[in-house]
Amino acid sequence: FLIGPATRIPAVITLAAISGTKYEWRRFNREWQHALNKHRAAYLHITDALAQKNSFRDGWNTTRRDALIMDCVKVIGRHIALPIRDSDPGRLGIYPHSITIKLAEFVKARQANPDVPRSANEVCATQAVYDCMKWGFDGLGAQNIHLYFDQGEPFRGHICDRANHPKVLKQLPYLTRITKIVDLDMRVTPALQFADLLAWSVSHKQDVRTKWHERILKNPHEEYLVGYEQLINP
Repeated sequence: FLIGPATRIPAVITLAAISGTKYEWRRFNREWQHALNKHRAAYLHITDALAQKNSFRDGWNTTRRDALIMDCVKVIGRHIALPIRDSDPGRLGIYPHSITIKLAEFVKARQANPDVPRSANEVCATQAVYDCMKWGFDGLGAQNIHLYFDQGEPFRGHICDRANHPKVLKQLPYLTRITKIVDLDMRVTPALQFADLLAWSVSHKQDVRTKWHERILKNPHEEYLVGYEQLINP
């Protein structure tokens, strides 16, 4: 279960998490790496790609960049879980979900109720892990789950605090079934590159300008928009 990185724009913060089994990740990683190799890219980091900086500086233009991202989006489409609809039996696969918090409403809720967590990052991390557990335990019947966070981001610490707190474990015994919580380098972790792309795409969904952006948003995924009414009752 891969969580992060997050995308921040002035009005919101969006955190994406992608859930799947070891078997599904093995197949997804192989195809994602093939797409990178095809375009001679070391990895996909969406803000670097759009700004054409760092590893996307030399030899990159808009056409080459968009072709790379579209091929990555096609990989996502081939591995994503599909819902059961009418005569469509659906398909098991990786499950993407995102949490978006309106920062102005977070500040308002925090001022009104001191029990609201101190940071929006904490709310995002908690909701993301809840969704991972719900998908893994209830949806797939998993016995245990592993959580992998983008290194350098603040979200892992909030979950470690909960997983190591006796009172919280008593209230939420499912946390004892999280058997690994580690950081990974997104540059060598395709699933975190997918999470990065999804977080950016959701947070910028009001300004769709490319075919790959439109296509990734059309893929089945869960989006949670957390506003004042949800935040005021943590």
